Amino acid sequence: MTTIRVKGFKIFKDQHGKLRCYHRKTGEAINLEKAPIGSAAFLAECERLTSLNSVADISRPGTLGNLIDKYRASSTFLELAERTKSDYQKVFDYLAPITPPSPALPHPS
Repeated sequence: MTTIRVKGFKIFKDQHGKLRCYHRKTGEAINLEKAPIGSAAFLAECERLTSLNSVADISRPGTLGNLIDKYRASSTFLELAERTKSDYQKVFDYLAPITPPSPALPHPS
């Protein structure tokens, strides 16, 4: 039997010996009675929680990505000269590996 490891989930037995599963980042539980470990329903639930988490990371307040998105949408940024916007965009692109891209704002060209 092939073992498939699913990252980002905490699977353990509680004090009563019952198997439990939680998504680490959100803390949301997976009902293992409805979706037993290894079933297609379990993997679908894991995928759903992982995709919800990635969407939440993009627009989470207090992150650098959120700050950059707000600045790029502000009138202060939009009123800048094209050359200045281009220079600022180079800095935003340099910071891109540590900030997830936002689907809300298109990349200015």
